[in-house]
Parts: sequence; structure tokens; C-alpha cells
Amino acid sequence: LPVIEAIAVQMNQLFSNLISNALKFADPGRPLHLQIRMDKLPDALQIIYPLAPKKDYIRLQFIDNGIGFDQSHAVQIFDIFQRLHSKDKYTGTGIGLATCKKIVQNHNGFISATSIPGKGATFEVILPVSQG
Repeated sequence: LPVIEAIAVQMNQLFSNLISNALKFADPGRPLHLQIRMDKLPDALQIIYPLAPKKDYIRLQFIDNGIGFDQSHAVQIFDIFQRLHSKDKYTGTGIGLATCKKIVQNHNGFISATSIPGKGATFEVILPVSQG
């Protein structure tokens, strides 16, 4: 993974929350597969995201084969205390992804999610290489 200018404890929390979600929402009918990809965000793609121009960014993708979710909930899942499932089926407080969003915003980045129910989810995190 790349070296970026960031608050280490917050990056630890970000990775922990995203990996924990992949584990929690694994499909019990198949072995979990979680892939973490990284690349430099091409300059041409920076206009897609609300990012500062003329900076270098990295793109992290957390891709799992879990239960997924309906894409219509892709923005809502980052709101605090928003849950797509009942507490008796999946544990949690509903603050993990909201915390991820806040951490990414604290670092002048962007986070999003795409998913298909039953096919898994991809969480994309865009972070600047330097904060200056």
C-alpha cells in the first residue's frame, strides 16, 4: 500500500471498520473473499469526485463477495445510526461507516459504495497523497 500523509490511528480505524463490515456481512453460503486494491487515481477521474484539483490521490477499493445491499441505499449507509438489517440478525451500532466517512472527510478525501444484493460490495476510498 502507498505511503500517504494521514493520521495513523484514523487510517487504522478506517481499515478496521471496512474489513469488519466485510466479515460481518459475509454470505454464510460461501467462503468470504475480500480483496483490497490500490492505484493512483488518474487525473481524468478527479472531476468525478468532489476533490481539490491538481493533487495526487490514491484509490483504495475494498471488494467482498458478501450479502451486498441494494444500490439505492449507497448514500444512506454512511449516515450515523443507519442500518439496513435488524440488530438481531447482524450486530453493530450503525456508526462504523459513518465513522469511515468522517475519517475520509477529515483527510480531504471521498468514500462511496457500490453493491448488488447477493453479489457483494465494493467500498471505494479516495485519499490525497499529501495534505499540504
